[in-house]
Amino acid sequence: MGLFADIILPVPLNDLFTYSIPRQHERLAVPGARVYVPFGKGRRLTGVIVRVHDNPPLQHEAKEILSVLDDRYPSLLPSQLKLMEWMRKYYICSPGDVLKAALPSGLRPDSSAKEQSYKPRITVFVRLGKDIQEDCISDSYPEFGKTAVKQKELFSRYLELSGLKEDKVQSKPVSKRALMEGIKAASAFNTLLSNGYLETYEVETGRLPQFKGTLSQPSILSPAQQTALDSIHSLLRTKSVCLLHGVTACGKTEIYINLIREQLKMGRQVLYLLPEIALTTQIEHRLQRVFGDDMCVYHSRCADNVRVEVWNKQAGENPYKLVLGARSAVMLPFRNLGLVIVDEEHEPSFKQEDPSPRYNGRNTAIMLASICGAKTLLGSATPALESYANAISGKYGLVTVTERYRGMQLPEIKVVDTADLRRRKYMQGLFSPILIESISQALENKRQVILFHNRRGYAGTVECPDCGWVQKCNCCDVSLTFHKTAGTASCHYCGRRYTVPAVCPSCKGRNLRSRGFGTERIEEEARQLFPSARMARLDLDSAKNGYETILDDFQEGRTDILIGTQMVSKGLDFERVSVVGIIQADSMMSYPDFRSTERGYQLMAQVAGRAGRKDVPGKVIIQTRMPDSPVMDMVRQNDYKGFYATQMEERHAFNYPPYTRIVAAILKGHDADMVERAAFAMRDALVARFGQEAVLGPDAPPVARVQYLHIRRIIVKTGLELPVDESRQIFAQASQILSELPGVSGVTLSFDADPQ
Repeated sequence: MGLFADIILPVPLNDLFTYSIPRQHERLAVPGARVYVPFGKGRRLTGVIVRVHDNPPLQHEAKEILSVLDDRYPSLLPSQLKLMEWMRKYYICSPGDVLKAALPSGLRPDSSAKEQSYKPRITVFVRLGKDIQEDCISDSYPEFGKTAVKQKELFSRYLELSGLKEDKVQSKPVSKRALMEGIKAASAFNTLLSNGYLETYEVETGRLPQFKGTLSQPSILSPAQQTALDSIHSLLRTKSVCLLHGVTACGKTEIYINLIREQLKMGRQVLYLLPEIALTTQIEHRLQRVFGDDMCVYHSRCADNVRVEVWNKQAGENPYKLVLGARSAVMLPFRNLGLVIVDEEHEPSFKQEDPSPRYNGRNTAIMLASICGAKTLLGSATPALESYANAISGKYGLVTVTERYRGMQLPEIKVVDTADLRRRKYMQGLFSPILIESISQALENKRQVILFHNRRGYAGTVECPDCGWVQKCNCCDVSLTFHKTAGTASCHYCGRRYTVPAVCPSCKGRNLRSRGFGTERIEEEARQLFPSARMARLDLDSAKNGYETILDDFQEGRTDILIGTQMVSKGLDFERVSVVGIIQADSMMSYPDFRSTERGYQLMAQVAGRAGRKDVPGKVIIQTRMPDSPVMDMVRQNDYKGFYATQMEERHAFNYPPYTRIVAAILKGHDADMVERAAFAMRDALVARFGQEAVLGPDAPPVARVQYLHIRRIIVKTGLELPVDESRQIFAQASQILSELPGVSGVTLSFDADPQ
C-alpha cells in the first residue's frame, strides 16, 4: 500500500483532494510542499499538501501526483497551514480561496496559462576566454588587425571594467549590459566570442533590492515614549496583544523601531503591517536607515516575480528579519516570528472586500502571532471600537500616550457652519472665508496645506434639472462620477467609462449639470483662489501615475497644497503642514452603515493630526452643514473616550459589534427574480437556526447591481458564545438547502464575516 496526500487546490470547492504519491516523490511530498497534479479533463494545477497518510479514497481511484515543485524547502510552513485552516473556518470560504490569496501566482502555475510559473532573473556576464590567462594577460593579449577597431575597443573596455587593466590579481565581474552600454558593436562582440577572446556565462541575480545607504541609530526617546515602551514590555509579559493608543504625532514609529531592534537582537523576526501601500514608502525609508538589508517590503503592488523571491527567501534558511507590508504580508512564511506590529489598526483598508477570502489583516495578524507564539502590538490614535473594548476589558493590554513628541501642541480645530455661510453668501465656491484666510497665511509663511475630501472625481453625477434624468452605468445600479480631467463619466464599481452627452437623452434638454463634488473640483477652485501655489492631488486616479512622486514632492516642499481622499489621512508625517481643511465633513457620516459615525470620527481626527507636527502650531478647519453634531465637538476636543462611550451605548442598544458577531450572506445572479427567491429561501433557513431577531433582510445593498449581477444581502448577528466551527456548519447547511432549491440556478452565495 502506497502513500496518499490530501491537497488544497486553487478551486472554489469546500474539499481537499486526495492523490497518490509515486514512490520517487515520497521524500519531497511532505505537508506544505507544492505539487503539480492532474485535475479534470486535461487540466493541470498546482496545489499544496496538507496531510500525508496511507488511506486510499473510498469513492474513486486516486490520481498520481505529477511532480513535487519544492526541491529544498516546503513553500508553506506548518504555522501557515494552521493559519489557512483558521481563515477557511472563520471567514467561511473554501481552502482554494485561501490558497489563491496566500501564494503569489508565480508559485502556482497551471496548464491554462492564466498562472505562469516564476522565472528567475538571469544576468549574462562576460569573462576572458579559456586561452587568455588573467595572471599573464600581457603575454596572451590578442593581436587585433587594423580593421578590428571595435573589437579592440570592446576588449580594452572589458579589461578596464574588470580591473585587469590595472594588473589586479582578482577580476571584478562584468555584465554584458555594462560592457555594451553606449556602444553599438554587436557584431564585434560576437567575433570576440567566436575567436575565444571572451566568453559569456549566466548567473541568477534576483530582483530583491540592496540597501546602499548608511545605517543610523534611532532617535532618542522622549520621557513619554520611554514610559510607553516600558509599559508595553511589562504588559506583553502577560498579554498576547497590546494596544498603543497614542495621539497623532506622539512618536509611535520610534517606539516601534525600538521594539523591532530588541526582537532582532534576540534573533526573532518582526512583521510590520500598514493599511495602505502608499504609506509603505515613507515608513520604508525610515526603517531602512536603521535596519538596512535586514528588512524587505511586501504587498500586492510588488511585481509577482519579486513577491515570489521574497516568499522563497522567507521559506529558506536565511529569511528577512523584518517584513514591512500591507495585509497580504500576513501570508508569508515566518520561521521565528517574535512580534507583529499593526499600525493604524483601525483602518478598514485592512479588510479584504473582494474576492474571497474576505479577511481582516489585523485580526489575521493576531491569529498568526498566536500560532507562532509571538506578541502583537496594535497602534492607533483612533482605535477601532472593538479593539478598545478588548483593551478596556483586560483582554488586551492598553498603553496610552497623551502628549505629542517634543511637546508639540495638538492643532487648533475650528468647526465652520457652511449652511449658514452659504445662506449669507459668504462662501466662495467650496471654500469658507476662514479656510481661505488660513491657507493664504500658511502660504505666506512658506508652510504647507492639506485639503481633504473623501470623494474623487469632479462631480458626484451628471443630471438634467428639467426632467430629473441622471447618467448611470449600464451594468451597475449606480450613478456615474464625472471626471473633468479625463472628460468622461466613470463607474467606480466596474471601471467602465462613458462620454457625457451634450443633450439629455430623456427630454432633449440642453441644461445638463453636474451635482456634488470631488477632489478634482476642489483642486480647480483652489487653483483659482491661489494661482501661485504649487498643487497636487492624491487619490486613486492620480495614484495610478505614481503616488510615490506625489508624496516625495510634498515631503520635500516642492508642493504647497496637497488635495486628497483618505489616502492623505493615514499615518503620513509631514513637518511643514500648518493647515488642514476638511471639506464637507458630514458627508463621511451619511452612509447607511452602523460604522459610518465611527469612520467619520476616525477620518477627521486622523487627517487633523497631519497638522502642526513640528515647531509651528497647526490649524484645522472642518467645514460642515451640521456644526452642532456631538461628533464634531468630540473631534474638536480630541475626546476619544467620550466618543467611545456614546458609540458603545448605541452598539449595545442595537446589538452590534463588539456585543455580537456579524456575518453577511451575499447572493448574486443575473436573474433578479431568482436572486430574490434564493435570498428569501436562505433567510428562512437562517431564521430556523438563529431566530427571527438575529437575521436582518434580505435587503438590497446601496448598490444593488454590479457588472450585470443583482445583489441581495442577509445580515446575521451570531452570539459571541457560538463557536466558529458550529456557526460555519450552520451556514454550510443553509447553503446546502439553497443548492437544492428547485427553480433557482445561476445564483452564487458567499459570506463576509465581520463586514466593514
